Amino acid sequence: MCTIAGYSGNRRAAPILIEMMAKEEFMDSGLSTGIATVHEGKLYTAKVTGSLEKLLRETDAANFPGTVGIIHSRTSGNLVSHAHPFTSEDGDLALIENGTIREVSCPEFKIESNKIMASFYERGFTIKTAWENESTDFCLPNGLSYHTTEPYALMIGDEVHGADESTIRPALVDATVHALTKLPADIIMLSVHAKAPDTITIGTISRPMSFAHTDNESFLATCAIALPEEASKNNVVFLPPTSVSQVTPKGLFIQSRTIPGVHVEAPDYRIAAKIYERMEAILKKEPMGVPEFPVWTEWRDVWQEPYVDCRFANPKGLLKPYASILFEALYAFHREGRLREVMGIDKHGNRLKRFFLV
Repeated sequence: MCTIAGYSGNRRAAPILIEMMAKEEFMDSGLSTGIATVHEGKLYTAKVTGSLEKLLRETDAANFPGTVGIIHSRTSGNLVSHAHPFTSEDGDLALIENGTIREVSCPEFKIESNKIMASFYERGFTIKTAWENESTDFCLPNGLSYHTTEPYALMIGDEVHGADESTIRPALVDATVHALTKLPADIIMLSVHAKAPDTITIGTISRPMSFAHTDNESFLATCAIALPEEASKNNVVFLPPTSVSQVTPKGLFIQSRTIPGVHVEAPDYRIAAKIYERMEAILKKEPMGVPEFPVWTEWRDVWQEPYVDCRFANPKGLLKPYASILFEALYAFHREGRLREVMGIDKHGNRLKRFFLV
C-alpha cells in the first residue's frame, strides 16, 4: 500500500509533509517518492525513483514554497515518470493516489481507461507516463503503455481547465466525482491546484485516510501515526469510505458522499475488537509490517463479501475498506503507548517498518 500525506495551513508545507512521510514511509513504500506544493499561482513538483531520503538529496523539495501540499511514496516503480504526483495537461493540477485496480481489472475497465486515454492522445495531450511495455492491457493508440493513475489527473485537470479562483474549488469537486464515476476503483486521490492555494481535494472509494486539525492547520495521512502530535491529540477523523472532500486551513469539508454507480458498505466496526485482538496476539510475539498482516486471507472470516459494488467490481468484491480498521488498531496501540517500531527486510529485500508491542 502506498503512503500519502497532505497539509493545508499557515506554515510552509514542505517540511511538514516531509516529517509526516518520514513517519510512515516504510509501512509499505519507499521505492518511488514525490511531492507537490502550491505558491503564488504556481505548482512546484519533484519526484524520484527511490526513498524520501533520495528525494531530499537529489531535489530541492525541502525548500519548496507554499502553505498547501501533498506527498506520496509507493511500493514500486523504476521510472521517474511513474512516480507520483501526476500532473494535468496545463500543469496546474498535481494528483497522488493510493490504491489498486486489481479488484476491477476486468476487460471493461481496461476498455474504458484506454478509450479515455485515446481521446486525450488524439487531442494532442502529452502522455507523460508513456512507456514501452510487453503488456497490452493499458495502451495508447501508438502501442505504448501508460500508468493507470494518469487518466485521473488528465480527466480532472481537463474538466477544470479555464476555471478561475472563484469557481475552481467546486469545479474540482465535480471533476473528481466525474473521474471516479468513469473509472471507479479501489483508490483514494489527493490533488492540489495552482488556482486554489489553500485547498486539497480528496476523492476516495474504500481506501483509508486520517485527518486531524488544529488552529488554522489541517493534516492528512494514510496512517494516523504520521499526524503531528499537537493535532492528533485533539481528535482524529477517518474519512468516509466513499466521498469527495476538501481540506483547507479551516478544516475538512465533505462535499459529496455519493459516487454515481458505486456502492461501498460502511466498515462494520463491530469487527474492530476482533482485528485488535488478532493484531495484539501477533505483535506480542514478533514484529510485523502492515503488508504482512493476513487481513485479506486468513482474517476474511470476520466479514462477508462482496464489499463494494460498482460496474467494474470482480465477483469477490473489494476488501480494502477494512484497511481503515487495521490502521485504527495500530493507532489505538500508539495512543496506549504500547506501539514500537523496528526496521527490517521484507521477502523482496526491501526495507520495511515492522511494529511490535511493549
